[in-house]
Amino acid sequence: MGVTTTVTDSAGNPVEGYVTAYLGQSDGSYFAIDGQYLADGRMNLPLEPGTYKFEFESADGTLATEFYTDKADLASADPVAVTGPTALAPVALAAAPSATGRVVNASGRPVRGGSVSLHAGGSFVSSARIERDGTFKIGAPIAGSYKLQVRPAGYADEWYTDKTTEETADAITLGAAPLALGDIGVVRGGVLTGRLTNTDGTPLERVEVTAYSDDFGAYTDYTDASGVFRIDGAAEGIYKVQFDDPIGQFLGEWFADKPDRATATELVLNGGATVAGIDAALANDPSFAIDPATIDLSGTITDSSGAPAIGVSVSAWNTPLKAGEEQRYDTVLTNRAGQYAFTDLDPASTGSSENEFKIGVSDELPREEGQYDRLTRWYGGAQSYDAAAKAPVPAAGVNVVLPLAGGISGTVSTKSTVSTDGVAVQVVDAKDGLVSAGSFAYAEVDDDGTYALTSLKPGTYKVLFVDGGGSSGPFFGPEWYDNTNYATAKTITVTSGKSATGIDADLEEGMRALRSPEIKGNPFLGGKIRAVPGVWTLDSDTTYDYAWLVDGEVVGQNRTLKVSKKYKGDRITLQVTASNGGVTGIATTTTQKIAKKPKVKISVNGSTATVKVSDKKVKAKKFKGTVVVQKIVRTDEFGAPVYKKVGKAKIVNGQARLTVKKLVKGKNKLVFSIDLKGKKYGDAEIAKTVKVKKKG
Repeated sequence: MGVTTTVTDSAGNPVEGYVTAYLGQSDGSYFAIDGQYLADGRMNLPLEPGTYKFEFESADGTLATEFYTDKADLASADPVAVTGPTALAPVALAAAPSATGRVVNASGRPVRGGSVSLHAGGSFVSSARIERDGTFKIGAPIAGSYKLQVRPAGYADEWYTDKTTEETADAITLGAAPLALGDIGVVRGGVLTGRLTNTDGTPLERVEVTAYSDDFGAYTDYTDASGVFRIDGAAEGIYKVQFDDPIGQFLGEWFADKPDRATATELVLNGGATVAGIDAALANDPSFAIDPATIDLSGTITDSSGAPAIGVSVSAWNTPLKAGEEQRYDTVLTNRAGQYAFTDLDPASTGSSENEFKIGVSDELPREEGQYDRLTRWYGGAQSYDAAAKAPVPAAGVNVVLPLAGGISGTVSTKSTVSTDGVAVQVVDAKDGLVSAGSFAYAEVDDDGTYALTSLKPGTYKVLFVDGGGSSGPFFGPEWYDNTNYATAKTITVTSGKSATGIDADLEEGMRALRSPEIKGNPFLGGKIRAVPGVWTLDSDTTYDYAWLVDGEVVGQNRTLKVSKKYKGDRITLQVTASNGGVTGIATTTTQKIAKKPKVKISVNGSTATVKVSDKKVKAKKFKGTVVVQKIVRTDEFGAPVYKKVGKAKIVNGQARLTVKKLVKGKNKLVFSIDLKGKKYGDAEIAKTVKVKKKG
């Protein structure tokens, strides 16, 4: 049996919250035995017969908790005897002491998802979610002093304001009026940064730097051309930092000048703080030096900008007479001048008479953010083993140039209040299309809305902006550049070593119809109409649901609808709901007023058209109205016809005669729109193709 009531705030708005039922015991005490979540302020809690007391509270604590009826605690609450279905009096919760605010990132953009919580004296008090526009509202049971913790999704936790612990956090005082905290800025995490050189002070590029934490694992970055590294988004904690040269040209060490992790200096990172000055001067590794007399094959690897390719893999492959017996003999890395050397390719080392090799080069180490990737090549500029040139042994000057990839960049914005956290950019080949998960390049949008992708081979591409959702689900519909779908998306040309800029997007919430839904068939009494979903921003894996409505009421949910007599004089609305990846969109279109279908006959002779409207047992003079002729001159980018008016006349006594202008030689696609006066007959639209042999 159910106990029912409604729970609202003082303004009558439904409350999202909880109800707890306490069952009376034989000794007069009450114990909590059941409860219910109130999504829309409606309570319907099934309970066994007994005597109960009820507690009501809001989910975010912004409304004061109360016991039925208008009591402050369990002891004073009114007992309710439940013997069958029981309706309680409506419950209205008063406002509690509360605070409001908005969580934003370093660029001032709202943060989507996560939670905030109030604490007092080291104990948890209440919590509330961070909404999709970054706002929150949180309440406390009584007025007083509290500490606020912010735990935003994808960002570092912090205490208000910009503190790392509850003890150091700023207190906030909640009272009768809601406290407005304004914007609360958060960051992705802390920063660890420094610079590496050799012992002569020359900056070292492409040294691997790893910060280890016993609690959070490891974070890694590589030094740039200035020897600088920067690890972003690190969690608060204690770190030890290791420097390692993947090329082997310099000896590794731990900060500061320590040989191992056990003796390394501990670095304390507080919240979103920056720990700078993590510098080191690395010594040369004596074992890296090569005796020139032992070199069998050598050369220099550069990229197409002329820069030395540091730390790239150079592989020597044999050149057997029989196809299928190719194998890689050895692989070495280039030094910081882009030079490489093999010392084991002579016959004495290989154990064969092989004296020619094919040299393949690939850049497999991560590159610094913003740098273009280097594309794999073989000696002779080839892209494959079969097409590669052969290099004899011994030989010097076996040089290879690696072309730079290109890229795209832009800014993602929205007029919505929803955060763009979770939005990403997918780039697909304009010729091959989006055929598999591995066929597109991917870039995340930064906190300021910008993005840059620098790993694209020269070619033509199309760009899709998609909301990955993060912890709170997607809100923005997928969108191809520029405000379109894949079929009509603009093609972007990418060239080596350059970026196509200004590839921007202004996102809208939900799926969007680029071409409105259509109603096909016969929108007349006794006819049947059919739904056409239209064209949406994403077609792949999009599903469509249909609803037919009359005066706001759903009268059908199939793709077709029989137009019965009960719809006479009404307009029927088609509502199409498109869904894709958790995002939905709605678009509608409406019929004319439903009436009887007239009989229309159209004949065209040269440029003269004759229209006759009739029906059995109806005199011709009853038919009056107008006829408009439009010519389909083209279709737009979404396949919708584009019309041009070419004629108009009045219908008198069921007939109209008019001149159709601007007909051209060949086929002319015309649409005759018949608009009849009165309520008995509906309007008609007749398509007719007129073939003109010669103009005039």
